[in-house]
Amino acid sequence: MGPGCIRTTLLTPVGRGALAVVGVAGPGAVQLVSPLFSPRGAGPLLDRPDGAVVFGLWRSCLDGPGEDLVVVRRNADALEIHCHGGLAAAEAVITSLERLGVVRQTWPVWLRAGDMTETEWEAREALAGIGGRKAAAIVARQLAGEMQRECDRIERLLATGALADAGAALDRLIRAARVGLRLTRPWRVVLAGRVNAGKSSLVNALAGYTRSIVSPEPGTTRDLLETRVVLDGWEVDLVDTAGVREDGVSESEVTGIERAGIARAVSACTTADLVIRVIDGRQLKDGRVKQLAPNELLVFSKTDQVEERGPESRTDAIWTSAVTGAGIAELATEIVRRLVPEETEDPGLLTGAVPFTDRQVALVKDLRQTVENATRASAALYSSFASVVRPRT
Repeated sequence: MGPGCIRTTLLTPVGRGALAVVGVAGPGAVQLVSPLFSPRGAGPLLDRPDGAVVFGLWRSCLDGPGEDLVVVRRNADALEIHCHGGLAAAEAVITSLERLGVVRQTWPVWLRAGDMTETEWEAREALAGIGGRKAAAIVARQLAGEMQRECDRIERLLATGALADAGAALDRLIRAARVGLRLTRPWRVVLAGRVNAGKSSLVNALAGYTRSIVSPEPGTTRDLLETRVVLDGWEVDLVDTAGVREDGVSESEVTGIERAGIARAVSACTTADLVIRVIDGRQLKDGRVKQLAPNELLVFSKTDQVEERGPESRTDAIWTSAVTGAGIAELATEIVRRLVPEETEDPGLLTGAVPFTDRQVALVKDLRQTVENATRASAALYSSFASVVRPRT
């Protein structure tokens, strides 16, 4: 595509909506579009000032009936066409532009061709796929320049020889990157436990609607069932799994499909960010619960049916009831605390610059290694210098 090409793309999400926005950019974009657009009121589009919002008639075919829409003139080389939502109206506009030689692009390609830095492009692309407000706020701050400003500050520190301060700043970025790399990818939380432990009911309670089928019949859940929710501003995939049978159940009672579901449940636990180990609170007798892994959270369910909590009451467990709602808010809070401990342990870490792509993290780590090497070289040089100038005793 040559430098003089005029290009177009759909700037709003594909699908039904009240409004669709088509972008057009390139040398002479307004002049090229003008024959297709007849403004209502005074003056053609070419005579309107930059920033003008113009209502008028768009003719996808020069001899067709036309459609009322709004054109926003950004400047002589860029404009936006605001038409009815859905697929048909926007597609008709883009097709009419293609007939004039305009090149259709996907929106990521459109962004890359614009006048923005790599980090700005990455931020805009990331924002299109983020579902949680906290992740969106972090990326929006990077789009507003937080990451660039921090990189500029580190550059100044290096220029003045402040290696220790530069290293500390880079270490902070590396710590923040643990969350940064997850901003566009939901956290994965797997609920595991025996059959009828109440896993599906807990998923429904956390989601706020009936996502998983709940039944007293053992083995109702046969496969991984994922439910995407937003907990305290963070996007989380809750994974309901097939329950493990009680000890002593014969192989003949477990079907091949259920056995496959159990195998998938075990596999899901190995890749989860957090595993919620669900135990029916009514079945606790001697308080013995197997050792939890570091990424496991112990939850007792159906506690509305537990008359008295005995020695099984553990300080590391959350007691819940999907029927009464008891403990559900506490569980949601603990899930977020386990997934994003930085929020409470280092509150300022995520409010500034946060690397959020593999490219950014790789650059930060490479620079940190360079600083470390320079620090070692500086220490070696000082040691050598001191050995020369230090008086012998």
